[in-house]
Amino acid sequence: MRLRRLAGFVLLSCALALPAAPAGAQGPTPARPTRPALVVVIVVDQFRGDYVDKFGHQWRHGLRRLFDEGAYYTEAAYRYASTMTCAGHATIGTGSTPQIHGMISNVWYDRATGRDVACTEDATVTNVTYGAAPARSGDSGARIATPTLADEMRAQLGASSQVVTFSMKARAAISLAGRRSTVTAWYDGARGFVTSPALNGPERHPFLAAYLPAHPVERDVNEVWTRALPEKAYLYTDNGVGESGTGPLFPHRLSTPRADGSIDPAFYANWQMSPFSDAYLGKMAATAVKDLRLGQGAGTDFLAVSFSALDTVGHAYGPRSHEVQDVLARLDVTLGHLLEALDAQVGRDRYTLALTADHGVSPIPEQMRELGLGGGIVDRKAIAGVLAASLGGSLLESLTGAELYLSLDAAARLTNLDDRAWESLRSSFEQIPGVTRVWRTSDLLAGRYEAESDPLAHAARLSAYPNRSGDLIYITDPYWFPYQITATHGTPYEYDQHVPLVFIGAQFRRGRYTAPASPADVAPTLGRLIGVTLPASDGTIRTDAFATPPGLPAPMSGAGAGGTGRKEP
Repeated sequence: MRLRRLAGFVLLSCALALPAAPAGAQGPTPARPTRPALVVVIVVDQFRGDYVDKFGHQWRHGLRRLFDEGAYYTEAAYRYASTMTCAGHATIGTGSTPQIHGMISNVWYDRATGRDVACTEDATVTNVTYGAAPARSGDSGARIATPTLADEMRAQLGASSQVVTFSMKARAAISLAGRRSTVTAWYDGARGFVTSPALNGPERHPFLAAYLPAHPVERDVNEVWTRALPEKAYLYTDNGVGESGTGPLFPHRLSTPRADGSIDPAFYANWQMSPFSDAYLGKMAATAVKDLRLGQGAGTDFLAVSFSALDTVGHAYGPRSHEVQDVLARLDVTLGHLLEALDAQVGRDRYTLALTADHGVSPIPEQMRELGLGGGIVDRKAIAGVLAASLGGSLLESLTGAELYLSLDAAARLTNLDDRAWESLRSSFEQIPGVTRVWRTSDLLAGRYEAESDPLAHAARLSAYPNRSGDLIYITDPYWFPYQITATHGTPYEYDQHVPLVFIGAQFRRGRYTAPASPADVAPTLGRLIGVTLPASDGTIRTDAFATPPGLPAPMSGAGAGGTGRKEP
């Protein structure tokens, strides 16, 4: 489990890492580098931090360039427990944790409507489609409780700043953009890519209206996903226990040919769960840079692309699969092409890029059990039984992940339990196989747990938001899930919290930095470079990797607002 360093450790690291100086002297302070014409944020959904060391030898193109030439924070990790897609993207976009931005998970129970709601769901709008099928729902950034970097760019830098975000997922594209953008688009299955009138207005955006018909995803209908590398280049086995997806073995056909020539309905989901969807996003983003002239205007523009294939594949095949490795090997090529387009269209020294992930993923429980490490699915009926015995009546109006929402009368009884009764309930709950800890959310929000004495409770506290979080929040044991699925995430364990973090551009010094860091650092760091402040960020400005001012020697290590890090050339 990746827990935050204690203050004493950070101070000791500072003392060890800083170069010696005469008494009373101060080392050079990096000046703010030249403002980039374009800031780029790349998110790779479900990119575990240890993939870099395990699979990095397979990369030769874009990923290789980023990790070799960028400022790479090897110890970057989320600090909160709810390591989910919506929470992670909102943290990257705003520089804050769920306790501030409010996007606690992909879905939560809304007491006002009496049902589960998606984090970007907005019943007041209807999405705009670019094909014949009508939109089925509406989305917006209205539920994000604090502005994103892109929002503040529009507010502080003026209308000249363009904001463009793309993903396969609404919760990814919107959480990186915020309330408004030039164009924000995501994939909606057979309906194709869609936009929201809340972000982009009610009309079809001209760029998408031209690009999408000219590049239909259906061109890939007859594609077969084969390995990009020789089979011996992959670690582990290509038929791991518990794998699902479109079959456990390569190759994977995206659709079954039909006699009448119609498209197999399964194609759209299979395409999304393949590296072909990443390649499509990369090409669309590269074309948008050219056609929208990003980085060519008077202000600074913002481009964010969240690549989703690794997540959909990881959920189906797990992190030890050939499929996960192949997605990364092919994404390496896709990112190489995107970087080449940015170099050509914007200029290598005129844009700054950050790469990170929204969360990691747990191994498949069946595989962990084979290794003698345990794992499984928490019994929901056992949870209901424990709560019924303590609180009585009908309890669970909703059960979303590891958050438990109770009926109003049961919630009131939970709140009014005295310490002895609560300890009895808690003890019984934590005896359920697969459960590590459980808390009343009201206790977390009231600050009854100290971060240093109870790091797990602190991680849960950072995930909690009033009137959205469940009445109870629990954390599973390692390799246990709160619901049936092949592989998933959503815990404060290292395999979910630890993700890559890389900054690259003329404004940064290349190297490996071992300072504690977080994806929450992306927004405030990029904001500092372009002169934009964030109202509620709890991330760190990574001044430790800023380029050394001209005429001053580069220090052997850098000190930033959040600690120090060792730089290796």
